[in-house]
Amino acid sequence: MNRTIFVLGDSVPAPRTEDEAPMAGWGQKIEELLTGPVEVANYARSAMTTRKYFTERFPAMLNRMRRGDIVLIGFGCVDHMIHNGTRYVPVPEYQELLRLFVTYVHQEGGVPVLVTPMARYAFSAAGEVLNTVGDYPRAMRETAERLGAPLLDLNARTTQLWAEIGPMRLRRYFSWVDAGEHPLHPDGSIDSTHLNHAGAFEVARIVVAGLCNLGVLDKADVNVDRLMEPPVMPPVSGEFTVQAPDAALYAQPVGEAPTISKPAPGALAGPMVKLTGAAPPGTHYLLFFEQGQYLGGTGVGSAGQWTWRRSVNWTAGDHVVQCVALRADGCSPVLERRFTALTEVPPPLFNAPAEGAFAGPRPRFSGTVQPGVTKIVLMEGDVLIGATGVNENGEWAFTHAHPWRPGTHAVRAIALFGAAESAPAPRTFKVVGIPEDSPVRALGASRHACADAVCEHRPFAGDW
Repeated sequence: MNRTIFVLGDSVPAPRTEDEAPMAGWGQKIEELLTGPVEVANYARSAMTTRKYFTERFPAMLNRMRRGDIVLIGFGCVDHMIHNGTRYVPVPEYQELLRLFVTYVHQEGGVPVLVTPMARYAFSAAGEVLNTVGDYPRAMRETAERLGAPLLDLNARTTQLWAEIGPMRLRRYFSWVDAGEHPLHPDGSIDSTHLNHAGAFEVARIVVAGLCNLGVLDKADVNVDRLMEPPVMPPVSGEFTVQAPDAALYAQPVGEAPTISKPAPGALAGPMVKLTGAAPPGTHYLLFFEQGQYLGGTGVGSAGQWTWRRSVNWTAGDHVVQCVALRADGCSPVLERRFTALTEVPPPLFNAPAEGAFAGPRPRFSGTVQPGVTKIVLMEGDVLIGATGVNENGEWAFTHAHPWRPGTHAVRAIALFGAAESAPAPRTFKVVGIPEDSPVRALGASRHACADAVCEHRPFAGDW
């Protein structure tokens, strides 16, 4: 029977063109592992959340789907982004939307398969794979169990595989290239989310094998030989193949030292901070050290530009990085850059409203946080209700665009610094207002609104 495997999701499985090389989506590699009358329709697209996909793209896919088709439902890499109010989807809503995806596909005779989000290239300073997608894999597992739907736990499987490969090799699976290494990325590209073609193929093997194990895909439709090939460990990243790099620290310096534009001297930086800068003419490679220990290196673009990120996260606290440029005639002088890595963000403090205080329907929230923190988001329950910036003194303030309903409200403020989140700071307050069932509202609604004109005689309708 001719069948189609539909891939629903965000940018990680999405198809990529040659103009986007070396990036590739694992969804576009599935077809390389199939032999039977099965085709792949990759409907995944960048920046898609469960909410955005359900309302914008899902109907078109349902119109094309036939009975017996397989539908891979993989979201979560974007839904968890609490720093982006247009993308963040609370866990309860995420689970309900997953339920709706599964229900619609099942009712139309398709075979829904929930696919947890893939792990990113993110390692602790000790080399452990980090969870960067919060509770969303767990939430999808719970939804699959509750619905009795097939689950492909790509998050658990890639976390295990990334741990086996390790931070010194995993770069070979991601769209991560040095400046000057790829013609489409002259300034380099440090991407810890999206795969390259080699990585996409390995993840596709996990997906196809998982579908066979679930009994969703017939093994007769699969190239078993390619699927069962023993995994080949990717080669060590080029930066870790430099011979005796520490000798550069003690060589007689030649020419000018490189420059670092970011982070600024003494700046706060996240644990995955990217260093960027320029190197003098004649430089072909840069080496980075801390306290004489080699950390890694990067190539240099044709105009001397470079960007570098450590393969593992920085530990919390102060760091002094040394940078040496390699030239045909020797090594440059050593450049030092000091910065402070912030790995745990302290929770913000509330100045207003006071705990348990009364407020009008337009309460103003304000407070302080450690200087350097970039944003404060406010939550009520699981719903993101707003976000605001932080000034250089660590002060923040927020007023919602709409009035609040009367009654008691419990709000949490969360501080953000890069991808790091603080523990929530709770605040409970009471809004004084006209209840929804008050006669005042009925009296005020007895007249039509006076169009767009400002009218002094319009009755009070209960909001202010």
